[in-house]
Amino acid sequence: MTKTADYKYDVFVSYSHADQAWVEGELLPRLETSGIRYIDQLQFELGHPKLDEIERAVVESRKSLLIISLAYLDSSWGQFDSILASSYGLDIGEWPAIPVMIQPCELPKRLKVLVSLDLSESDEDSWQRLVNTLLPHKKHQPTHLFISYKRNANPDQDLANYLHNFLTAKGYNVFIDNTLRTGDMWLDELDQHIRASDFLVALLSKESADSEMVQAEVRRAYQYRKLQGHPHMLPLRIAYEGLLPYSIDAFIDQFQYLVWNSDADNQRVAQQILAAIEDRLPKSVPIQPSPVVEGLIISEDGRPVADDETPHPPLPEFDPRFLEGLEAPGGAVKLRDKFYVVREADARLKTEVVRLGTTTTIRASRQTGKTSLLVRGVHHARENGAKVVNLDVQRVDGDHLKTSDTFLRYLAEFIVRKLRLDQAEVERQWRSSLGPQDKLTNLIEDYVLPASNVPIVLAMDEVDRLLQTPFHSDFFGMVRSWHNNRALDEKWDQLNIVMVISTEPYLLIADTTLSPFNVGLRLFLKDFNESQVHGLNRQHHSPVQESDFPQLMGLLNGHPYLTRKALYTLITERMTWTDLTRVAATDQGPFGDHLRHHHWLLRDEPTLKQALKQVIRDNCCRDKIAFFRLLRAGLVKGVGDVCKCRCDLYRIYFEDKL
Repeated sequence: MTKTADYKYDVFVSYSHADQAWVEGELLPRLETSGIRYIDQLQFELGHPKLDEIERAVVESRKSLLIISLAYLDSSWGQFDSILASSYGLDIGEWPAIPVMIQPCELPKRLKVLVSLDLSESDEDSWQRLVNTLLPHKKHQPTHLFISYKRNANPDQDLANYLHNFLTAKGYNVFIDNTLRTGDMWLDELDQHIRASDFLVALLSKESADSEMVQAEVRRAYQYRKLQGHPHMLPLRIAYEGLLPYSIDAFIDQFQYLVWNSDADNQRVAQQILAAIEDRLPKSVPIQPSPVVEGLIISEDGRPVADDETPHPPLPEFDPRFLEGLEAPGGAVKLRDKFYVVREADARLKTEVVRLGTTTTIRASRQTGKTSLLVRGVHHARENGAKVVNLDVQRVDGDHLKTSDTFLRYLAEFIVRKLRLDQAEVERQWRSSLGPQDKLTNLIEDYVLPASNVPIVLAMDEVDRLLQTPFHSDFFGMVRSWHNNRALDEKWDQLNIVMVISTEPYLLIADTTLSPFNVGLRLFLKDFNESQVHGLNRQHHSPVQESDFPQLMGLLNGHPYLTRKALYTLITERMTWTDLTRVAATDQGPFGDHLRHHHWLLRDEPTLKQALKQVIRDNCCRDKIAFFRLLRAGLVKGVGDVCKCRCDLYRIYFEDKL
C-alpha cells in the first residue's frame, strides 16, 4: 500500500465505551478547537459491519489515537483497533498508532514499542504535544502573529506598524487591526485572528494597559492558550514601568517581557520578538521588577498603583500646573484625588465600618467606583484604630478556587498573615475532622477575635468571582452565619464585614434565606447627579459651557467613568463640545474603546442582543433574566417593564450596531 497525504481525517479516535465521558468532555473539544478532523465510532455508518468501519477509519486517517485505560485493554474491540492500526503502519512505512494513557496501566508488548503519551495528569504541555502531532504539516504552516495595541495612541501605533512591516518582511503572517472596522463581522474576524495566532504581541504603554479592548484581547488570547495551547504571549512594555492593572497582569505575569523606551529600540525589540518566535530568546532577558514607590494607592481593580510623574503637555488656555495633575480616567483613583466625587454612600460606609458588628454590601456595575469607595471606607476604619484585612478575590490564584477546602484554607492563612498572627494555628485547626467552613469559623472565633483588642474589618472585593466556583452557596451561607453569630456571642461584634459585588445578589446564591446580601447595610452606587457633574465640570475649568450642559447629562447621564473621560478629552485634545458629540458614539471617538469592549461582550449573546434591541425600541424588556444581566453589565437602568439604556451614548451606539 502506498503512503498518501490525501487523508479524509487527521485522526481516528479509538476508545472504550467506559471512557466515552472523558473523550467527549476533554479530548474531542480540544480537537475541534484546534481544527483537527477526527472520526470515532459514533460516526460509523449504521448497518455496516463494524470490522469494515474500523478498517475504513484507520485507512482514511493520518493517525490513530488509542485511548488506553484498563477498560480499553480488556476490550476485544480495543485490541483489534490497536492491532489493525499497527499493522497498517507496516504497510505504509510509518507508525500512525499513538497510545494515549488516561490512567496508569501496563501496555501490551505490541504497544510498548510505540512512544506513548501520558494524559492521566492532563497537563497543558502534554495536550499541546498531542495537538502538534495531530495537526497535519504544522511545521510548514506560516507562523501567525497578532499585535494588540491601543489604536490612535502613540508611540503604540507607530511601533505596531513598524513591527508589522518588519515581521511581514521576514515571512510571517501578521495581523494588525489599524482600520477600526465595526460590527459583528469585525468582532468575529478579530476573534478568529486571535484564535489562529501562534503569538500575541501585546504593546503595553500606560494608556494601552488601561484600554478595555487591549485587556479583552489579552484575556481572549489567554483563554485560547489554555484551550488549544496557543497563542503564546509576548508582552512589550512601552516606556512604562508602572504596575499593570489586574486585568492585564493576571494573564501575562508568568511571562518575561521586553522593554521599549524610544524609537532607538525599534530594531532591538523587533529582533528579540523574532528570536522569541524562533525559540532562541536569550535566557538573560530580565523580568523587570515592579518599582517600589512611596505613597502607593489602590486602583479600581484593587491593585496598588504608583503616581505617574510624567506631566501632560500644557495647553495655552489652562494653567500648566493644573494639567500636570490631570490624569486620564480609568484604573487608579487616589485617596487624595481632588476629582473623586463624594456621594451619599461614602458617609454611610464610614459610619458602618467604625460601628461594632456590621455587615455592608457595596453593589454596582463596573466603572462606577465600587473599589474606590471601598478603599476610602477601609482607610477611614484604619484611621479610627481598626485592623483591616483587604482581600481582592480577583487576585486569588485559580488553584485556590477549585474546592471549598483549598479556598477557605487560603482565606484562613490570608487573614492570619495580614493580622500578623501565628500561622501554626491554621495548621492546628486544619488537622481536625471538621468541615472547612467549621474550621475557618472556629479559627476566627477561638483565635483571631480573642487575639485582637481592636475591631477587625474584613473587606472583600470582587466577591462575585466566587460565582464561578462549585462552593459559592456554602461560602455565602457561612458569611451569613457569621452575621447571625453576633446575636449569640458578642465577640463576633468585633468583626465587621464589607463586600463588593458586581451582580444581583440572588444570582450568587440559590437559597436567598442564606444570602449575606439581604442583611446589614446595602449600598447601591448610583451614577453622578446633575449637581455632581456640575462640580466636576468646574474642577476641570468648565470645558462644557452652561448652554451645553443639558446635552452632557443627556448623552452620558452622569456615568462616572464616561463623564470623567469626556471632561479629560475636551481639555487634553482641545476639542469643543460640538466636536465631541459628533464622534462620541463612533468606534473612532474617545469612548470607542469602552463601547467596543461592550460590543465584544455581547457578540456571542444573541439573547442579550435581542433584549437590548427591545429596550432601545420599546423601553421595556420581557425577558427578566436577560434584563438583569444587562443591568449587571451596566448597559440599562430601570425595571423590566419600564427601562431604557443607561445613557444616550449606549442607545445611539447599539442602535446602529445591533
